[in-house]
Amino acid sequence: MSYRRIRWIYQVGFFGLFVFLLVAGAMGLAERYATELFLDMSVLAGLATVITQHNLMAGMFLGVLIAAATLFVGRFFCGWVCPMGACQQLGAYVFEGKDRKDRYTRNSFSRWQRVKYAVLAVFVLAAVFGVVLAGLLDPIALITRFGVTVVRPFVDLLGHGGATQTVAFDAAVATGVIFVAAFLMNLVQPRFWCRTICPLGAMLGLFSLRPVFRMVRDEQQCIRCGRCTEECQGACEPDKALVPSECVMCMNCIDVCPTRAIAFKATRRLEDEAAAQTWRGAWVSRRQFIAAAVGGLASVAVLRNWRNILGRGYPKRIRPPGSLDEEDFLARCIRCGACMNVCPTNVIQPSGGETDAEGLWTPVLKMRYGYCEYECVKCSQVCPTGAIQKIGIEQKHEESFAHIGTAFVDRGRCLPWSFGKECLVCQEVCPVSPKAIYFQAATYLDAEGQSVEMKVPYIRAEQCIGCGACEYHCPVQDKAAIRITSIGEHRSQDRKLLL
Repeated sequence: MSYRRIRWIYQVGFFGLFVFLLVAGAMGLAERYATELFLDMSVLAGLATVITQHNLMAGMFLGVLIAAATLFVGRFFCGWVCPMGACQQLGAYVFEGKDRKDRYTRNSFSRWQRVKYAVLAVFVLAAVFGVVLAGLLDPIALITRFGVTVVRPFVDLLGHGGATQTVAFDAAVATGVIFVAAFLMNLVQPRFWCRTICPLGAMLGLFSLRPVFRMVRDEQQCIRCGRCTEECQGACEPDKALVPSECVMCMNCIDVCPTRAIAFKATRRLEDEAAAQTWRGAWVSRRQFIAAAVGGLASVAVLRNWRNILGRGYPKRIRPPGSLDEEDFLARCIRCGACMNVCPTNVIQPSGGETDAEGLWTPVLKMRYGYCEYECVKCSQVCPTGAIQKIGIEQKHEESFAHIGTAFVDRGRCLPWSFGKECLVCQEVCPVSPKAIYFQAATYLDAEGQSVEMKVPYIRAEQCIGCGACEYHCPVQDKAAIRITSIGEHRSQDRKLLL
């Protein structure tokens, strides 16, 4: 069996495992392991966590093992394991040209492949200053986010026969556009994402500058036919002096070589020409380095000052229970969507206008989609970086974790307060005991001037945990008559109700 077929089997197998684990997480089966496995493989996410938090999460040692293996055999993860790489491989196959000369040109090394190292530099510099942007373009986080926010709602809609009450996520269109654009860029160049943009690929490329095992070409047997480069998925030019940092271990060159001049084996020394190519792929010019540095520092400056431009209040920035303080939360969250995938009520959504620019696509609770189930801590069990601490049911009910916000009654929209209609829904669904919502009789004049007595709702702020059950079940359409804000959340000392 050819190396190509073996690789396809591995790629399909790992991609199938990735899809299976996403489905298992959504169905509540072994959520922790189902969602974290591939995310723990991201060396980029691990590095960002180390830089910002000065520690390495236990689960991310899997990424350390992959980095160590890359030192020996090169970028095997990109070519054999990565689910995003499998999608790019499919795109390269779908849009593959038939003209040999065109394929040789498209699969030859391009200086644009160095752009990914500039992207990596931007993310690393931002992380040094405590801003984690890596999750925006990390391939594992991106494809997880795509699967959770785009594919799952579509499948859920089909599975429920077009029912209206199905899983839905904000920002799904934006995520879908990014993923589809990355797929269509294969029209420009095969595996365009992997070669030109992917910051994880850039990091693994740095680890594979001098691998112990690599593709070696026998000069005596080579007939310079160019078939190896025509089929090369990494554009590492195996027919010349191989660029090891770009080789994704596709093994196509070995399969198509008519004289068996290429072999994958250990090398103790590099020829002068090969040594000169070692840094060719990862070499960034002074201009590119300065641009990356400016980009990283500018990102930090803009994102960190955004709250000063827009104001400090973010009443709808309601984080999942167990979340760290906002600064530490943003320093860890990679925007993977794992917490959204396991949430049984669909209340956890990617943020848009609820946070500043630094918090884009981080998880927030939007109570018109659902509510935080009183006896549920699934989101805290699957976070791969610890942005949401792992807590149990009993811990969630403790004072230090219970309050994620506070409910407020909008009397102008409340049925008893403004329309003289009896309604007890908010109190009925409140899960705490004693109830955080209570009713008192109030007397007022109706439109005809008649005295009317009506029970109207009030809030016990000290008892309210901000779960959002009242807002979700409020019968008032559009904007609910009772709404949750982040004021009073226990994770932050500056979000107290009263100064």
